[in-house]
Order: sequence, then C-alpha cells, then structure tokens
Amino acid sequence: MVSDARKQSLFIIVYPGVETAEAVYHTLRGLEKQDKLDIETAATLYRTADGKLRLKHRQRLTLWKDEFDVGSIGLILAGTRAGGLAGTLIDALIGSRRSFELCEVKTFLDDKLGPDDSGLVILMDNADWEAIQYDIGFTGKKLTVELKVKAEKKLAEIAADAEVAAAVQEEIQIEKVTL
Repeated sequence: MVSDARKQSLFIIVYPGVETAEAVYHTLRGLEKQDKLDIETAATLYRTADGKLRLKHRQRLTLWKDEFDVGSIGLILAGTRAGGLAGTLIDALIGSRRSFELCEVKTFLDDKLGPDDSGLVILMDNADWEAIQYDIGFTGKKLTVELKVKAEKKLAEIAADAEVAAAVQEEIQIEKVTL
C-alpha cells in the first residue's frame, strides 16, 4: 500500500521572455545529469495569440510511463475552466479545503502569463536548492501546488478519461516533445 503522507510540489513559474522557460528547463536538465535533482515531469507553457494556453511537454524516452504526466498537468492548469465532468471531478478530488489552489492556478496564469512570457511547470524530487538557485540565475513568479500521492494517482486516472481529455484540450493546446 502506498502512503499518502509524502507530498510532491508542482512548481508553476512564469518568466519574462518567450525563450526564458526553455533555457531554465535545459539548465535544470543539466543539473539533473549532475544528480542535483530528479525531474519527474516538466513542460514549458506559453500563451497563444488567441489567449489559449499552449503546453509543450518535455518528454524523455523511458522504459516506464509516469502516472503523473502531461494529462495530469493539463488537468491542473485547465482546472474548473475545463468545465463539465473535468471541473466536477477535479473539485471533488481536491475538495473544498484545497480547491483554492486550482483557483490560484487560473488567477496566477491569467495575471502573470502574457503573450511575451513563458512558463515552466515542473514536478521534481530530491532537489539541491542551493545548486538550483546558483545555476538558474533567472527570477520568475512562482506558484506551488502540493500534491499527495493519492491525489497524483487520482489526477492521472481522471486525466486518462477521454471526455476529460477532450475538455482539457479545449482549454490547452498540448504538444509532446521527445528529447
């Protein structure tokens, strides 16, 4: 049985400049190769000309599939904006105590991510924060969403539902980039 006590943090960081998040991501990948952190999943985030979110999932070739993947990230970013089944399920999963985080995600992105900005959405473990702070050198606006193991698994299940995936796709353009 998996303990629900462990939490992971999903960081959503918005930077000025459309290339900045990409540069930060590549710096973090370099730190990962030096064993300074473990990237569970990551994506760069942009706003399209029509205001829609565009998510570029930074997918690595692995022998196993993460439970918490781009669909789960898309579901968190779309949140209740996806409406219908997706909104109802995500509200039920997080519960009224935690639903403020989803409202914060929408408000944060609406407020901070403009057409000339870029964002990084990253779930990571075992981070050497001093090394990250030293090597990144970029400043951005950050929002952290705490996720328990149970919530990660449930988000992955919900995101795999075809109706939910379609609702998320209406809100967010998702593109997978294989490294």
